[in-house]
Formats: sequence, C-alpha cells, structure tokens
Amino acid sequence: MEIAYPGTVLSSIAWYLDFIIVALLVAEVTLELRSAGRIKAYLKQNGASAAFLVVFLVLFIYNKAIDIAVPQNRFLGISRGVIVLRNIFIILKVFSRIKKLSTFFEGITTQPAQTILMSFMMVILTGSLVLMLPFTTVAHGGMNFLDALFTATSAVCVTGLIVVDTATYFTLWGQLVILVLIQIGGLSIMAISYFTLFSIRQKVSVQDKLMLSYMLNENNISLLSRRLRVIIMSTFVIEAVGTLFLLLPFRQNAVNWNEALLLAAFHSVSAFCNAGFSLFTTSLEGYLGNPAVNFTIALLIIAGGISFAVITDFFRILKLRIKALFTPVAGAREMMTLNTYVVACITPVLIVAGMLLIYGLEHNSTLASLPVGQQYLAAFFQSVTLRTAGFNTIPIGNLTTTTLLVMMPFMFIGAASGSTAGGIKINNLAVMYGYLKSILLNRDSVTIRRNSLSRTQVNKAFLVFLFGIFSITFGTIILSATEEAELADIMFEVVSAFGTVGLSTGITSLLSAAGKVVIVVLMFIGRLGPLTILAAASQPEKRIRISYPRGDVML
Repeated sequence: MEIAYPGTVLSSIAWYLDFIIVALLVAEVTLELRSAGRIKAYLKQNGASAAFLVVFLVLFIYNKAIDIAVPQNRFLGISRGVIVLRNIFIILKVFSRIKKLSTFFEGITTQPAQTILMSFMMVILTGSLVLMLPFTTVAHGGMNFLDALFTATSAVCVTGLIVVDTATYFTLWGQLVILVLIQIGGLSIMAISYFTLFSIRQKVSVQDKLMLSYMLNENNISLLSRRLRVIIMSTFVIEAVGTLFLLLPFRQNAVNWNEALLLAAFHSVSAFCNAGFSLFTTSLEGYLGNPAVNFTIALLIIAGGISFAVITDFFRILKLRIKALFTPVAGAREMMTLNTYVVACITPVLIVAGMLLIYGLEHNSTLASLPVGQQYLAAFFQSVTLRTAGFNTIPIGNLTTTTLLVMMPFMFIGAASGSTAGGIKINNLAVMYGYLKSILLNRDSVTIRRNSLSRTQVNKAFLVFLFGIFSITFGTIILSATEEAELADIMFEVVSAFGTVGLSTGITSLLSAAGKVVIVVLMFIGRLGPLTILAAASQPEKRIRISYPRGDVML
C-alpha cells in the first residue's frame, strides 16, 4: 500500500475545503438576497458582504487557475501570497459572522427535524472528506469527491449501494471508516451524543430532552435516559453476539483470526443496521449454502428492522410471562402494544410471501442448479434482505424482470418505524390498510385490533406513501434521461435507494455524475423519512382561526 505523506493529505483536504467555503459563502449571499427581495435593498443592507464575496471569488479563481496550470506550485511559490491574502479575508469573515452563526444554530436546535437533518448532513460531509484521504483507499491520490459522497451517504443512510468494491478498493482504515459511518447512521449521531452525555452524568437541557423525545418517539421525558441506554447497549450486545456466531464460519476463508474478527464484526454491524455493506466482492454469494451465516445475518436484519420499541416490548412481555409462572399476573398476555402487534403480524407475512414468490419465480431459472433445500434457503434469505438490508446470496443481475418487479413493493414497504431500516414502513402500511378497510365496511372510524386511529395518523401514513411514490417516479424519470440502462434496472435501483435497501442489478458503478447525485438524494430522503424532511422544510406552525364554506368536488 502506498504511504500518504502529511503534506499530500493536507493538500487534498485544503483543496476541497476551498470549494466548500465558496459554496457556503455563495449560499449565504443567496439566502440574504432572497430575504431582501430586491438587489438594491440587499446591497444597501449587505454591501460589505457582497464586496467580500466578489474579492474572495476573484482570489479563489486566480488561485485555482494557478494550481491547475502549474500543479507542482500548489500551496507553494507563485500562489502562496494569494492564499495568505485570501485566508485573511476568511478570518475577517468568520469574526464578522460569529453572532449570526450562533443565531442560526440556535434556530436550528429549536426544531428537532432540522437538527436531525443537519446532523446527518454533517456526518455525511465529514465522512466524505475522510474517505477522500489517500490512506483510506488503495487508489493513487484517494477517492474523488462525488464517489466519496456517494459512499458516505450510502453508509450513513445504511443503504449499501456502492460505486467501488468495498472489499478491494478501500484499505483497512477505509473499511473501518465505513464501519463507523454505518454504526452512526444506524443509531444516529444525536442518539450517540446524548448517550455520551447521560453516561458521564452531564445535565441535558429541557430543550434537548424534547428533541430527543422527538427522535425516540417517547412521550415520557423522565424515561429518556433509560430508553436511550437500553437502545445503545442492546445494539452493542446484539452486534457482539452476531460477531461471535459469524466468527467461525468466516474463519474458514480468512487468512488469520484478526481478519476473521474484522469480517464477522463488519458484517454483524452492517446486518443489524440494515446497511448491506460487505467485505466480499460478491456480497454473501460465497456463503449461499451455509446455514450459520444465512440465519445469523437474517436474524440480525430482522432484529434491526423491527425497531427498538418492539424489541423492548418483547422483552417486557417475556419478563412478565416468566414472572407469571411463579406469581400469576392478571392480564399479562394482553399487554402487547398495538405497535408491537402490527409489526409482529406483518413482518412474518412479508418474509414468507417474499420467499414463496422468489422461489416460485426463480426455482427453474437462477436457483435451478441448487438443491431444493438451498433453493428455499436462498429464497428465504433474499426475502429477509429485501427488508432494506441489501445483502445477497444469489446474483441480483441474473434474476428475471418479473422477479425484480415483484421485489420492488417489498423494498418500498421496508421494515418498522423507529428501526434502522428504510421504506415507507410497515406501520404506515397497517394504518392505510385500516383506513381502506373502514371505507369498504362503511365505518366512521379507522380501527386496528379494536383500537381507534386518529385522523392525523391516517393523514401522515398516506402522506408518507404519496411522498415515496413521487420520489421514486421523479428519480426514475431523471435516471431514464441520464443513464443508458433498461427501465426495469433503473426502477429497481431507484426503489432500492429510496428504501435504503442496497440491492442492485449492477448499474450503480456505471451511473453518470447526475445519476449518482439523484441516488444520493434518494438515499438521504429514504433514511430520514418523508415526515422528517417535510417537518424540517416547513415553517413554524401558526394558529390561524379561519373557517371556509364547505365545497363539493365531483369524484
């Protein structure tokens, strides 16, 4: 592996930071101009900012022109004076904007959705810059920005779509960076940060607790600390157990125990976080007939996809029933929450349905050369991984178009709300089913298991569904115009990105720059969820008491 010298690393960092600074400055001026409404009004209030931007852009363009024309003089000689002068301008700008920056971040932290969105964006950007450093890849000069952004987004958004082979393109350090990004994406940086504060017994403000309650969907603020500790510790315990179960099977193909441990830990974390990243070039195709690997990965995927709330509820019910064996507790069997009931019912139905459909469509095609037992095992594993996990034991590119079309609804639905998985979530599917059932039965209220659902829940469920349909349609149209690929492959790629699945027919690495940007946006939207995206973009609620006359629209 080629050694990356500090000078080269710092040069690469500085080169890309320059472009980021310019983008931020242009964005700031654009927002100020938009607020002012007219150019004259803006110049009157922000003449200094406009002048600064013009001078900075002139120095920036001159500096980059010199760097490109004379690469060996980068950060040296002829351009050094310009760099110093330009950096003085940056320092002055920073000091002049500290107060505004503080106000900006104060405004963001009062809105939980915007805080979560910004935290994911910052982690993705940081991960992109780290993956561009030469020591993270075997390629000379490191990774280009777009591919690094794509990889970091795929890792943080726990998707698994890749433009380069994770197993061969990245060094050990690069693979560890991806592993950290997956773990952060699965838990979210905010949850990890608050867990650290609670662990060292630091005080957390009421505002922060409200934000955390929004993230965890926990109404009882007094239980936040306990709930967060349970989530973090459960994650680490489950991933550790998964690592132990995968260690021996992976040791058979590893050079030594250290490599086996890396493979086991990486795939355990990737599976539980539903990320789909693999350190094998062909994902898990080499372990098609290995029950230990298949069932361990499948169980990790299911555990990560049913959500921490359901896992906690399962353990609570188990504890009650064990206690009831010694001390009878009235009603212990009736204490499952509605959310847990919905997830527990729909999850196995989707897994079994997906397995039977994949087996039925492929047993005379892709699976034809396998024994019957391995055919069912492969169909089962692929059905589980459709729940936004992204691993595969059979080559996805070899599947028939019919199979690909059948797999798309499963990827679109995804797993449970509050889990590490993506998709529109099975919880929303249950709410929509309850609403449609109430319409067919001519009932006034929407009910599931003798529980009435609010109109707000129904509206949100359909909003998520329609937002997902719109995102997939828009993404498919753009990729159809920018990429030379079959429509079925494009649709599969788009649904996989939105559902944060990570399965691909093999066109990801062939995408154009525009195509990669579209997939990046879809992965980001799919991970945060339509409700978070819309809440972050919406204005603070204002109470306006206006009543309008009722109207009729012909249907």
